[in-house]
Amino acid sequence: MTFSDEDARRAWNEGAAAWLAFARTDADYYRHLVHGPGLLEACGDVAGQTALDLGCGEGYFARLLARGGAKVTGIELAEEVLRHAAVAEEQDPCAVEYLQGSAAAISKRFGDETFDLVTACMSLQDMADPAAVIVAAHAVLRRGGRFVFSVPHPFSEMRYREWERDAERRKLYLKVDGYFDSGAAVCAWNMPRLLAHWSTPYWRLTLTEWTELLASAGFFIRRLLEPRPTPEQVAGRPELEDCFFLVVDAVKP
Repeated sequence: MTFSDEDARRAWNEGAAAWLAFARTDADYYRHLVHGPGLLEACGDVAGQTALDLGCGEGYFARLLARGGAKVTGIELAEEVLRHAAVAEEQDPCAVEYLQGSAAAISKRFGDETFDLVTACMSLQDMADPAAVIVAAHAVLRRGGRFVFSVPHPFSEMRYREWERDAERRKLYLKVDGYFDSGAAVCAWNMPRLLAHWSTPYWRLTLTEWTELLASAGFFIRRLLEPRPTPEQVAGRPELEDCFFLVVDAVKP
């Protein structure tokens, strides 16, 4: 299986309204409490930097960067999703410039060595050609610039993953299989906390495959981070205990 930009664009446009209702509420607690703050912390002090946010969606992470003092451009493939980012900018201006298009084509849209920072908040795996996107990110970064992105942890994206529980439904251990069965797959957005359900294509890659894509593009990996909720957060929302995310901090030497 494989998929195209058009497949991804159509799928995310179809789910745009449901995604907005999810992403801007407490229902998207992993983003707001765990991997979003983890990605922002990995970016560090962004004041005065020029930043490009890939797959910016409705603008969540682009706004965080802008509030940190960065000059931010957001790129999003799905027009309906991007429309919500533009509305948010009108209602709460952060001086983010939003553009529609494929992240794989940014090196044609911007000059070489244009940005200090390129980010992607849980979006790179949803793009039709992650390898091309990473190469393009390398091209538009200045020397010493960083590509900092989050993806689902490869451990959480296996073909089979299920908790074994006792009679009281308490977790005993996690059963997993198929870690190396990577490739294109379909994500069914059917959680009960969503107002509507839809499906999107995405890539399930191993840790080796992600690091090989970065190395092939010329990046050096500075850090691999695995953001976790605090004990206090888990106490207030037990669902947070079962979350696995990967944040990659790479530099263009």
